Amino acid sequence: MRTLLPALPRRLLPLLAATPALAQSAEPPRDYRWRVMRNGTPIGSHDVTFSRRGEELVALSEVVVTPRVMGIVVYRFEHRYTEVTRAGRFVSVSSRLNRNGRIVEVRAEATPRGVAVHGSEGERMLAPDAAPLSWWEPQRFGGAISIFGTSTGQLMDLRWAREAVPAGGTRWRLSGEVEAVLEFATDGRWTAYQVVGDDGSTVIYERA
Repeated sequence: MRTLLPALPRRLLPLLAATPALAQSAEPPRDYRWRVMRNGTPIGSHDVTFSRRGEELVALSEVVVTPRVMGIVVYRFEHRYTEVTRAGRFVSVSSRLNRNGRIVEVRAEATPRGVAVHGSEGERMLAPDAAPLSWWEPQRFGGAISIFGTSTGQLMDLRWAREAVPAGGTRWRLSGEVEAVLEFATDGRWTAYQVVGDDGSTVIYERA
């Protein structure tokens, strides 16, 4: 996800499409609301909201990136997906990506045979431990499980490096298909994110 426009959103995908294991409690985790910044200018937003559905945790991720030139929107990227987990385990995900009018949809669900993926790029069966790249689910980081992209349904080529944050918490450096740096507090909250765009510029998340 090298021109930032229009290729910028590819690095946000992963906007799609994970955070330390979120506590399985009666109350859902606190939501995330980010302002997407490039060169000090806001170009969009990324909100993640959580709700409970019985024993299931439902996460709704919504990314909207609309860079402007002289006040005119020159590119539109919208990625909305809903992920369901149960006791920290992946159950299903439904993704819809609008890249300048081109729509790509992907659905995936855990089955006894593995993770069944259905999407614009065909159908496939992934390993039973496969899960989407969701930035608020860092227990999936590190390469121990298979990660697939929520905009393609395909396995991703990713490399991970973990560091301790001096003030406490964890920093993850990601390379391969995505070049990004994420930080998490000691309680598991997602606290920082930056990603390299296709033109080499850096996109940074700020708390909204």
